[in-house]
Parts: sequence; structure tokens; C-alpha cells
Amino acid sequence: MKPQPPLPGVRAATVSVLGRELQVQTDRPETLAAAARILEDTFRDMDSQCQLRWGSVPKGLDTPSWYLLGALNLAHRVARLEQEANQHTQNLEQTLSKLLNDVPDEPSAPVPFLAEDGD
Repeated sequence: MKPQPPLPGVRAATVSVLGRELQVQTDRPETLAAAARILEDTFRDMDSQCQLRWGSVPKGLDTPSWYLLGALNLAHRVARLEQEANQHTQNLEQTLSKLLNDVPDEPSAPVPFLAEDGD
């Protein structure tokens, strides 16, 4: 299979994860390295959890399954972060609503800055 030419506005890039290389197309090459680091960190976390629980990675686990588990772990993390962000947004909206309700609709009488009695 020959490589496809990049789409307009994107560049071809090579990503290396756990010693395996993958050709991808991206319009944000600066975030690609960070994404690969996060993915490798996820796999290391999975390895350490397996070491703690079973002493090693389960024997019957193949590489595609391991990658799928890593993707599921990341998807779970993203879903949790989105849920927390939505809750934070709702809390901010409620606070803003309360603050707006505390502001009177009619402007109050102007308060003089200096005493008007001439002193």
C-alpha cells in the first residue's frame, strides 16, 4: 500500500509509540509529540498496574488488545475531564445567575463623592 499524499492544510508526520512507527497526517504538528507522550505514559501506567496486580502483563494479551485498552483508558480520562468541565461550567453559570439576581434593576440615587456642605 503506497502512502497517500497529505490533504490540503495538513502535513504528514511520523509518530513513534512504544518503538512502533505510524504515519499520520496532522494540521497541528506541535501537539502531536505531546499526544504521543501522553499515550506512552498511559501504556507505562498500564504496565505498572499489571506489574502490581499480576507481576507482569497477562500472557494471552496481544498487541492490538493492549493498544485498544490504552485507547479506552485515554477515552475514559477524556470523558471524565469533559464531565468535570461541564460541571464547572454549570457551577459558574449558577454563580453568575445568583450574582445577577442580587443586582437591582433600578439604579440607586447617585452618592456624592465629596460633602456638599462646602467644608
